[in-house]
Amino acid sequence: MLKQLSILRHISNKNLANRSIFSKIESQSKSSKNQVNIIDVKNNKTSLELIVSIDKKEKFLCFDPHWLRFNCQSEHSRQIGTGQRIISIQNVPQELTIESVQEKDDCVVIKWNENSKQPDSVIPLEFLVNNNPSELDNGDRYIPCEEIKFFDYFDLVSPSGHRNETKIFEWLKDMMLYGLTIVKNLPIQKDMIKNLAELIAPIQSTIYDQLFDVKIDKNPINIAYSSMGLEFHMDLMYYESAPGIQFLHCLKFDRQIIGGESIFADAFQIAEIFRHKHPDLFLTLTKIPATFQKIHIERARPVYMVYQRPHIVLNHRQKIVAVNWAPPFEGPLANLSTEEIKSYYKAYIEFAKLIYSYEKPIEYRLKPGEVACFNNRRILHARNSFIPNNGIRHFQGCYINIDEFKSEALVKEYQIKYANACKNVNHIKLDLRKTIVGNQDNY
Repeated sequence: MLKQLSILRHISNKNLANRSIFSKIESQSKSSKNQVNIIDVKNNKTSLELIVSIDKKEKFLCFDPHWLRFNCQSEHSRQIGTGQRIISIQNVPQELTIESVQEKDDCVVIKWNENSKQPDSVIPLEFLVNNNPSELDNGDRYIPCEEIKFFDYFDLVSPSGHRNETKIFEWLKDMMLYGLTIVKNLPIQKDMIKNLAELIAPIQSTIYDQLFDVKIDKNPINIAYSSMGLEFHMDLMYYESAPGIQFLHCLKFDRQIIGGESIFADAFQIAEIFRHKHPDLFLTLTKIPATFQKIHIERARPVYMVYQRPHIVLNHRQKIVAVNWAPPFEGPLANLSTEEIKSYYKAYIEFAKLIYSYEKPIEYRLKPGEVACFNNRRILHARNSFIPNNGIRHFQGCYINIDEFKSEALVKEYQIKYANACKNVNHIKLDLRKTIVGNQDNY
């Protein structure tokens, strides 16, 4: 146990530096214009090297010719208005040679040799600096979720319906970085959850419809619709694109009910601990796919969904970009050798042990009018069993898509930091872009 705690401290301390980085998002809005100057240019014909000064700090940049060609920002390569690339790939040769390079109007203009048969490429210096492809990011991509961040609904939107975009961005930023927030004082009325979710994006329809009620049902189509406890899981992992942000609005939770508390745990953090403690078992869960399924024919809308994916997903730099965990909805392993099955269960059982011995779960009894808002692709959630004692426990829930959520957070960051500075959104670097939200983005 002491060893696990030391690992937790190591991982948490490693993230402390990022807290200050992420906290700069708003403060940078007042000084978002960086002065970029070229100090030296070296044309190697098959590569381009630049030494630039950014706010009086030197930086070395190196670019492949094909990267330069395909990232040309001129009207010959990008459609004005949409910004979509219009380069015909089949007309770009395997061998590209840079004839000359010059600086013009804060841009780098690249002239290709005659055999390349390409129009001049024009790329803003700011774009080159902020999109340097060889700049490896080995930093952390999220902040461990160890406490609940609270927001008030009427700080996000006034009673008259006026949106507070700055406060909404603060809410989205905390959900991006930590994965869990609670919004207080949402009016205790059915379907009000839709008003909160749609401050971000349209509600995602699923086999449980757009809105679903979590309360005791005599013939439940899901174990959640009973008084039984729920073990740690993520919802709808049998979808190719499982729901992103989940909202659970407490409409009624009578005092006489014993139990029923919600429990949350950071799957990314647990997976990192697992990597440190059991590196070989960790790799097993990144390679051998589990089977997630929802097969339920005896319901109003029959369902037969089966999807195989590994429990832990890494990018090409071995960063965790997704965790998939839903034991109640796991089916038989398939298309695996005997050795792979044996290896899988050894790793699977150890990972489950770590989840249930995790030192920093968050347990909370929601109050009427409170909404748990959490990243279903990162935050495991569970529920204690409860004894109704003739009381009622009624939550209403919904989901939004993870990609639309991240898009809205990035749009808000751009609008707050750069819109007034007339910055081209394609030329800048947004701090939240690198944040891992569990959608398997390999950035």
